[in-house]
Amino acid sequence: MTSVLALYRNHDALMNMSSNQQPTLILRKLSVDEYVLPKIHTKKIKRVNSERKPFSVNPFPKLGTGHGVYVFENQYFKYEGEWVKGKKHGFGKLLLKDGTYYEGQFNQGEITGTGFKFFSETKCKYKGQFLKGEMHGRGIMEFPDSSEYEGNFVHNRKNGYGVMRTPLTQYDGGYQGNMRHGEGRMVYAPMRYDKTSNGDRYEGYWVADKRHGPGVLHCADGSIFDGNFDNDEFHGHGLYRHISGVIYDGMWLKGFPAKMASKLHIVVENTPMVIRQGTPFTITVQCLNDENEVVGDEGREIQITAGFKYYQPSKGSALFDMIEDVEDKPIDTPFGYQVVHYPLTNQEQENDGPSEEDEEQELSQSQTQLDLKEDEDENQNNKEEEIKEGEDGEKLAENEKQDDEKEDGVDNSGGGVEEPDEIPNNTTTETESVPLPPPVPNCRSEEGVCVWNEVYLAPAPPMYRPFVAMEEAENDKKSSSRGKPAINKDDRRSSIGVVRHNTCSSISPGLQRVVTAAKIPSILDKMRRQKEKALEEKYAKTGEYVLMVHDVTNPPFLGRTIEPAFLLLKLKRPEAKKRAKKEGKKWDTSQHIRRSMVATEGSED
Repeated sequence: MTSVLALYRNHDALMNMSSNQQPTLILRKLSVDEYVLPKIHTKKIKRVNSERKPFSVNPFPKLGTGHGVYVFENQYFKYEGEWVKGKKHGFGKLLLKDGTYYEGQFNQGEITGTGFKFFSETKCKYKGQFLKGEMHGRGIMEFPDSSEYEGNFVHNRKNGYGVMRTPLTQYDGGYQGNMRHGEGRMVYAPMRYDKTSNGDRYEGYWVADKRHGPGVLHCADGSIFDGNFDNDEFHGHGLYRHISGVIYDGMWLKGFPAKMASKLHIVVENTPMVIRQGTPFTITVQCLNDENEVVGDEGREIQITAGFKYYQPSKGSALFDMIEDVEDKPIDTPFGYQVVHYPLTNQEQENDGPSEEDEEQELSQSQTQLDLKEDEDENQNNKEEEIKEGEDGEKLAENEKQDDEKEDGVDNSGGGVEEPDEIPNNTTTETESVPLPPPVPNCRSEEGVCVWNEVYLAPAPPMYRPFVAMEEAENDKKSSSRGKPAINKDDRRSSIGVVRHNTCSSISPGLQRVVTAAKIPSILDKMRRQKEKALEEKYAKTGEYVLMVHDVTNPPFLGRTIEPAFLLLKLKRPEAKKRAKKEGKKWDTSQHIRRSMVATEGSED
């Protein structure tokens, strides 16, 4: 009987067996004196697979299931936790030699499930879902700077919806590949001294961590932009409501309007612009770009002011000593000189004295009467003899006129025509100081245009610097042009009176009329000066002024202030109003002859 012989590595064990225990062997003859053992059939023993190595001295669960501690062969990993059939499965803690560790669920030897992981290199902490050792699913990541992300992860990257909170910002919206992507909202912390945050709020679309696509930006100062973004800049169509009041609705290119106002323009037909005393005028201003196109922005604040030529006061004068205390500094103009501010108002000027029509008529009459002598010369054909006799009288009258201009109140007695020392004036001169009228209010642009109606040049304030300097300069010029020694006033009066008496007593009545005509310009000149003085207290002084237009939008729109505009103003006297002549009865020559003939016949009878 043949039995199965168990296989032993040691042949001596087989030899030591008893004869009863030794199986019967059937040998097969192969060759001379050579035999081999037959093949022995044994039962294969299945061993339990385990990650435990023979050199490990840590306790390991029997048959690889249960709780145990295991140090891996490379000495870098250490696991302590639950095992199932030799694999990490259940709850456990995996420690890395650099200090990083994971504590949470394992599944079939992999980090899968919910757990907590600490990153020693970045000091970050993650708590959430894992898949095969990677952050995958819902989780919370805490950063060492107190920042925190709560949302979805895909293969260790922020992906999907999430909320990111930092000390300066808070974003909630879509992510893709660790970057903001899709629709989301970003809120920035209030303004900081280092300008790392500005307090803005954005709601819209993102691409690769930048604002891209339609969105709404609420700035911390109150400005709002509603439109399209490209690479974090305004690009495309958008509506911007600036905190200053400016509203721009149109196309944008790389953060700026496609049509950006760069200068102001005063609309006027002719330069200089001629205006009249006491007559209002209208100013129209446009906002233009570099191509001289009107930019249709709304709400830009524009200011208009006036100025008069600045005269440097002479050193040592009272005005020179006062100049340093005045805040109003000269302003440069494109006309080659500087100006200082002059009051401009839109308040209608009051009329306390005579009516405006009478005032203008009197002023125009004074101007017309200056031509009286020319009207007298037109009748010289009928008065040739009187003019010849009056040649000497005209010279005398001209000398008297020059003397009267140098000194007022000359004695005009002496038998000739008396010249009044004071010219009656119907206008009342105010001695008390009059408060300055309110300035013209600033205007907000509408479709890039500003219009001011009913604008006046107000009367000059007391001690207005340019006017005082002009008077001082005129007085210095007169004193230098005379260059004559002073003459006693009483002697001069007596000598002039004697000459007048001797001359006027010996001239004919016709010559007296010529002397009177020659003295009229002197009288009218005094009247004109008094009228001008009275008008200057009520209206602005005639002359050349400068109108200035500035952009005073505050804060400046997009940090830019557009260039100002200047215009010359020529202020003149009011135009004389032509009064309609009253039509009387027409002269009938035939009827006059008929009446004369009747009267003659009656006298002959």
